[in-house]
Amino acid sequence: MKLPTFFIVAVLLGCSGFASSQAKQQEIIRIRKIFQQINTDTALRHITLDAEKFTTEITDGGASLTGWFKNNSLQKIARYMGISTGISILEYYFKDDVLIFVYEEFNTYRYDEKKKAPDYYKTEQTFQGRYYFRHNQLIDYITTGHNRFEDDALDPEKILSEEAYKYQQLLKSHWRKP
Repeated sequence: MKLPTFFIVAVLLGCSGFASSQAKQQEIIRIRKIFQQINTDTALRHITLDAEKFTTEITDGGASLTGWFKNNSLQKIARYMGISTGISILEYYFKDDVLIFVYEEFNTYRYDEKKKAPDYYKTEQTFQGRYYFRHNQLIDYITTGHNRFEDDALDPEKILSEEAYKYQQLLKSHWRKP
Protein backbone atom coordinates (compact mmCIF):
# COMPACT_ATOMS: atom_id res chain seq x y z
CA MET A 1 0.00 0.00 0.00
CA LYS A 2 1.41 3.33 -1.04
CA LEU A 3 0.83 6.31 1.32
CA PRO A 4 -0.08 9.69 -0.16
CA THR A 5 2.81 12.18 -0.20
CA PHE A 6 0.86 14.81 1.75
CA PHE A 7 0.28 12.26 4.56
CA ILE A 8 4.02 11.51 4.83
CA VAL A 9 4.87 15.23 4.84
CA ALA A 10 2.24 15.92 7.54
CA VAL A 11 3.63 13.14 9.75
CA LEU A 12 7.20 14.36 9.33
CA LEU A 13 6.22 17.96 10.12
CA GLY A 14 4.32 16.80 13.20
CA CYS A 15 7.35 14.82 14.40
CA SER A 16 9.71 17.75 13.87
CA GLY A 17 7.33 20.03 15.79
CA PHE A 18 7.24 17.52 18.65
CA ALA A 19 11.03 17.20 18.64
CA SER A 20 11.36 20.99 18.63
CA SER A 21 8.92 21.30 21.53
CA GLN A 22 10.74 18.59 23.44
CA ALA A 23 14.11 20.32 22.85
CA LYS A 24 12.65 23.61 24.09
CA GLN A 25 11.35 21.94 27.25
CA GLN A 26 14.77 20.39 27.88
CA GLU A 27 16.39 23.82 27.43
CA ILE A 28 13.95 25.36 29.92
CA ILE A 29 14.77 22.63 32.46
CA ARG A 30 18.49 23.33 31.94
CA ILE A 31 17.94 27.09 32.44
CA ARG A 32 15.93 26.45 35.63
CA LYS A 33 18.76 24.36 37.06
CA ILE A 34 21.26 27.15 36.32
CA PHE A 35 19.24 29.94 37.97
CA GLN A 36 18.45 27.71 40.95
CA GLN A 37 22.19 27.05 41.37
CA ILE A 38 22.86 30.79 41.19
CA ASN A 39 20.22 31.50 43.84
CA THR A 40 21.70 28.94 46.24
CA ASP A 41 25.38 29.77 45.68
CA THR A 42 26.66 31.21 48.97
CA ALA A 43 30.04 32.09 47.44
CA LEU A 44 28.60 34.91 45.34
CA ARG A 45 29.69 38.45 46.25
CA HIS A 46 27.43 41.41 45.57
CA ILE A 47 27.37 45.14 44.98
CA THR A 48 24.30 47.39 45.36
CA LEU A 49 23.74 50.70 43.60
CA ASP A 50 21.27 53.31 44.82
CA ALA A 51 18.58 54.71 42.51
CA GLU A 52 20.53 57.81 41.47
CA LYS A 53 23.28 55.59 40.01
CA PHE A 54 21.05 53.60 37.66
CA THR A 55 17.78 55.43 36.96
CA THR A 56 16.42 58.90 36.34
CA GLU A 57 12.98 57.86 37.59
CA ILE A 58 11.85 59.29 40.91
CA THR A 59 10.44 56.47 43.03
CA ASP A 60 8.25 56.91 46.10
CA GLY A 61 9.54 53.78 47.80
CA GLY A 62 13.17 53.84 46.75
CA ALA A 63 15.08 51.75 44.26
CA SER A 64 18.20 49.62 44.14
CA LEU A 65 20.18 47.58 41.65
CA THR A 66 22.19 44.64 42.98
CA GLY A 67 24.61 42.44 41.09
CA TRP A 68 25.98 39.09 42.27
CA PHE A 69 29.39 38.04 41.01
CA LYS A 70 31.34 34.80 40.99
CA ASN A 71 35.01 34.95 39.98
CA ASN A 72 34.35 38.43 38.58
CA SER A 73 31.60 37.11 36.34
CA LEU A 74 28.14 38.64 36.82
CA GLN A 75 25.64 35.88 37.57
CA LYS A 76 22.50 37.74 38.63
CA ILE A 77 21.03 41.24 38.73
CA ALA A 78 18.08 42.27 40.90
CA ARG A 79 16.29 45.58 40.38
CA TYR A 80 13.90 46.77 43.08
CA MET A 81 11.64 49.80 42.61
CA GLY A 82 9.02 51.02 45.03
CA ILE A 83 6.49 53.18 43.23
CA SER A 84 3.21 54.75 44.37
CA THR A 85 1.10 51.76 43.31
CA GLY A 86 3.38 48.94 44.46
CA ILE A 87 6.74 47.21 44.27
CA SER A 88 8.43 46.12 41.05
CA ILE A 89 11.08 43.38 41.15
CA LEU A 90 13.12 42.25 38.15
CA GLU A 91 15.82 39.58 38.25
CA TYR A 92 18.17 38.85 35.34
CA TYR A 93 20.28 35.68 35.24
CA PHE A 94 23.41 35.10 33.17
CA LYS A 95 25.51 32.16 32.07
CA ASP A 96 28.93 33.14 30.71
CA ASP A 97 27.78 36.80 30.51
CA VAL A 98 24.80 35.86 28.32
CA LEU A 99 21.21 36.46 29.47
CA ILE A 100 19.37 33.18 30.07
CA PHE A 101 16.40 34.05 32.28
CA VAL A 102 14.38 37.00 33.57
CA TYR A 103 11.96 36.89 36.48
CA GLU A 104 9.56 39.79 36.89
CA GLU A 105 7.08 40.45 39.66
CA PHE A 106 4.78 43.29 40.62
CA ASN A 107 3.15 43.54 44.04
CA THR A 108 0.34 46.08 44.31
CA TYR A 109 -0.39 47.85 47.58
CA ARG A 110 -3.73 46.73 48.98
CA TYR A 111 -6.39 49.36 49.44
CA ASP A 112 -7.56 49.92 53.02
CA GLU A 113 -11.32 50.61 52.89
CA LYS A 114 -11.40 52.00 56.44
CA LYS A 115 -8.64 54.53 55.80
CA LYS A 116 -9.67 55.10 52.16
CA ALA A 117 -5.98 54.87 51.19
CA PRO A 118 -3.40 52.30 50.10
CA ASP A 119 -1.92 50.15 52.87
CA TYR A 120 1.82 50.38 52.30
CA TYR A 121 2.44 47.40 54.60
CA LYS A 122 0.30 44.91 52.67
CA THR A 123 0.80 43.89 49.06
CA GLU A 124 -0.79 41.48 46.65
CA GLN A 125 1.09 39.94 43.75
CA THR A 126 -0.67 41.12 40.60
CA PHE A 127 1.90 40.06 38.02
CA GLN A 128 4.55 37.40 37.61
CA GLY A 129 6.58 36.72 34.48
CA ARG A 130 9.25 34.17 33.61
CA TYR A 131 11.21 34.73 30.39
CA TYR A 132 13.59 32.08 29.03
CA PHE A 133 16.42 33.01 26.65
CA ARG A 134 18.78 30.98 24.47
CA HIS A 135 21.54 32.72 22.49
CA ASN A 136 20.00 36.11 23.34
CA GLN A 137 16.65 35.07 21.89
CA LEU A 138 13.44 34.67 23.86
CA ILE A 139 12.41 31.02 23.50
CA ASP A 140 9.46 30.94 25.90
CA TYR A 141 7.67 32.95 28.56
CA ILE A 142 4.99 32.37 31.16
CA THR A 143 3.05 35.28 32.65
CA THR A 144 0.15 35.73 35.04
CA GLY A 145 -1.65 39.01 35.61
CA HIS A 146 -1.29 42.26 33.71
CA ASN A 147 2.05 43.73 32.62
CA ARG A 148 3.83 46.22 30.44
CA PHE A 149 4.07 43.81 27.49
CA GLU A 150 0.33 43.60 26.89
CA ASP A 151 0.84 46.36 24.33
CA ASP A 152 1.82 44.47 21.17
CA ALA A 153 4.07 47.37 20.15
CA LEU A 154 6.42 46.41 23.01
CA ASP A 155 8.82 43.55 22.33
CA PRO A 156 9.73 41.70 25.56
CA GLU A 157 12.81 40.08 23.98
CA LYS A 158 14.23 43.42 22.88
CA ILE A 159 13.31 45.39 26.01
CA LEU A 160 14.47 42.78 28.54
CA SER A 161 17.72 42.17 26.63
CA GLU A 162 18.47 45.90 26.45
CA GLU A 163 17.71 46.41 30.15
CA ALA A 164 19.86 43.44 31.12
CA TYR A 165 22.78 44.65 29.02
CA LYS A 166 22.55 48.21 30.36
CA TYR A 167 22.44 47.03 33.99
CA GLN A 168 25.17 44.47 33.33
CA GLN A 169 27.55 47.10 31.98
CA LEU A 170 26.76 49.50 34.81
CA LEU A 171 27.33 46.95 37.56
CA LYS A 172 30.53 45.70 35.97
CA SER A 173 31.85 49.26 35.83
CA HIS A 174 31.28 49.64 39.60
CA TRP A 175 32.58 46.19 40.57
CA ARG A 176 35.89 46.22 42.39
CA LYS A 177 37.56 42.92 41.67
CA PRO A 178 38.68 41.13 44.84
